[in-house]
Amino acid sequence: MRITRRQLLQAGAVAGAGVLTQAYGSGASPGLAAPGSPPGTFTEQLPTLADLGVIDMRSGGNLELWARNSRHRFQAEMGLTDTLTYQDAASSRSYLGPVIIARKGTPLSLTVHNDIGRHPLAFAIDPELVPPGSNDARSPRTAVHLHGGNTAPTSDGGPGQTFRPGASYTYHYGNTQDAAGLWYHDHALGLTRLNVYAGLAGGYLLRDTRSTGIDTGDGTHLPPPPYELPLVIQDRMFNQDGSFAYPPNPDLVGADGTARPWAPEFFGDVATVNGKCRPNLDVARGKYRFRMFNGSNARFYDFTFIADGNAATFHQIGSDGGLLDAPVRLNRLVMGPGERADIVVDFAGLKPGSKVVLANSARVPFPNGPESVQRGAIPLPQIMQFTVLAHSGYTVPLPAQLRSEPLTRLVELPTVATRSMALVEVANADDVPIMALLNNRMFDSPDITVVKQDTLEQWELINTTVDAHPIHLHFTQFQVLNRQKFDADSYLEASDFVDPKTGLVAPGRGCAVPVKPFLIGRPKAAPANEQGWKDTVVAMPGEVTRIRVPFGAAAAGGAPLAMGTSFTGEYVWHCHILEHEDNDMMQRYLIE
Repeated sequence: MRITRRQLLQAGAVAGAGVLTQAYGSGASPGLAAPGSPPGTFTEQLPTLADLGVIDMRSGGNLELWARNSRHRFQAEMGLTDTLTYQDAASSRSYLGPVIIARKGTPLSLTVHNDIGRHPLAFAIDPELVPPGSNDARSPRTAVHLHGGNTAPTSDGGPGQTFRPGASYTYHYGNTQDAAGLWYHDHALGLTRLNVYAGLAGGYLLRDTRSTGIDTGDGTHLPPPPYELPLVIQDRMFNQDGSFAYPPNPDLVGADGTARPWAPEFFGDVATVNGKCRPNLDVARGKYRFRMFNGSNARFYDFTFIADGNAATFHQIGSDGGLLDAPVRLNRLVMGPGERADIVVDFAGLKPGSKVVLANSARVPFPNGPESVQRGAIPLPQIMQFTVLAHSGYTVPLPAQLRSEPLTRLVELPTVATRSMALVEVANADDVPIMALLNNRMFDSPDITVVKQDTLEQWELINTTVDAHPIHLHFTQFQVLNRQKFDADSYLEASDFVDPKTGLVAPGRGCAVPVKPFLIGRPKAAPANEQGWKDTVVAMPGEVTRIRVPFGAAAAGGAPLAMGTSFTGEYVWHCHILEHEDNDMMQRYLIE
């Protein structure tokens, strides 16, 4: 496997940062174990729903949150970390935001007040990425995006809808979509990666009668609280004093001649779940429903549950946009940044005292990053631990069917257009990445995509880069059709993205062309656990990923979709690697 210079540069940025890899990240602290160390070093208890804070908005109404500075202890032996958080009037929460529980069909309003002072990651703000005149170090902008939400453009919380300290913004959520594990997070232009890193994210569980764990007459039984828990999984990096670290990029020089803070991706050397480093959860002998969120900036995960040295099986019951038709039996689960998975793990067959480790084997950058630490790998092989208790818990059988009516299959419906959407990396003459783009256009390009309301399109995501990209579309829930390999070099040449004088991709040059002449082999259908509603899809390198995208509630000609309301107006689509999103892998699209 060829290690690219870009991959080595990213690994070198971490190794040369002089941060916590010699302390908490490598196990010198009494509380944090080194990567690869055996179970038994998980000293923190996982924050549960009650610990994270739950705000029940199933009756609708108005909710107020304040984005504020705080200080959080990620692990007992660490110093306090300066963070950002969403607080409600009754909470002194120090990291992330409360889990909002909403009900399908019951609208609510969310008013967010920007009460932030100096940014905890002010040193990592890149002045070449934020709007001119911004003072985000002392007066950070924010915007709140309900990721996966069927919202009007004015309530989307897109990158241009920012507001500064002292101001507020009210979002209206109709909740006219399938029950699902959504999440809300910051989306400020050029600052998203740092605001989310600092803590501006939270869970949003949209429920209906089928998702409560109570028999509603259709035979559906799913584990209810306390056997239902969110797992917000993030990688982080800390300095010796416990403060956040975010290494600069020594190989990318800014206009002032110094190293720029922006790097192609951020990979932390410590795993956190629900705001705690490598925690443990005591579990009863029975089923648990885990609402999994990949809240990392750039890290992909390839999860397994290791029990007695073997990968245990589990079931995925839902994806980004809601329940699957039926449970899918798995022994591993790949998740890109921004993706969610609804899974059920059964601990009933394990002996009391058994330890189960949530393990991760994904390389970074994914999927072809270096494998060994000596070559620059930054592994996170252990995420958290489960300790099995003696008493029984929730043991109701998992239903064979999860939906009273099967999902509408968009593959069986006609489309009005097929669009070629190219994913491109831009490097300089030293092979140092300077940005990533969609269709080789900057975010402020006037060449935006215009679609018709209530139509169904096929988008072909053509990944010409060496990395996987999690592509997220605002407003809609789509379905994955298939993936197919293609000749990336020939495609780049045909698209005219490359300047023949320099041999480099030149931003703004050329256009995405149909990929059909460059295809290799046969398409591979989406796996069973990816055949539900999605708002974020992993586009693998050297492959075209085909998705069927409805742009309104009537796009399926009367067949039910995940979202129930149509809107017109401007939204965005982008890579959910936050470093890519900020520079400049994001495009606008217009529904008219």
